[in-house]
Amino acid sequence: MPGKWDTRLAVMRGSDPVTPIDSFNPTFNVPVQPLHSLEADNVAYVVQPKAFTFTMAVKAIGPPVATLTEMALKHTAFNITVQQQTGDDWSFQSIAFTDCYITSAASTMVVDGVPTTTFNCICLQTSPSNNA
Repeated sequence: MPGKWDTRLAVMRGSDPVTPIDSFNPTFNVPVQPLHSLEADNVAYVVQPKAFTFTMAVKAIGPPVATLTEMALKHTAFNITVQQQTGDDWSFQSIAFTDCYITSAASTMVVDGVPTTTFNCICLQTSPSNNA
């Protein structure tokens, strides 16, 4: 386990960084439906459209949350990228989540600490490259 993390995920609009991401929770859905015949079960399968959704949390301080909220209201596409300064401490060498859109947002206020905003998003394109 490295003592210092030199990479992070960040929201990018075009080539401009919007904000780093504090937490990122992806969900991949690649449904496969088995096909049955009169003679046998599970003779083939039908692949249905895949879907990729994720939630991300960012600190609710400064202009990044306002920028992300504006992007949500205007249906502005964004990318998720790995910002790597030095080191190889991520599982992916590079990862490109492109054509992402915010579908909903919720803020969490806390008594002590920094408030966060959680954004639910969809992604239309993914292209990961492992770091092996």
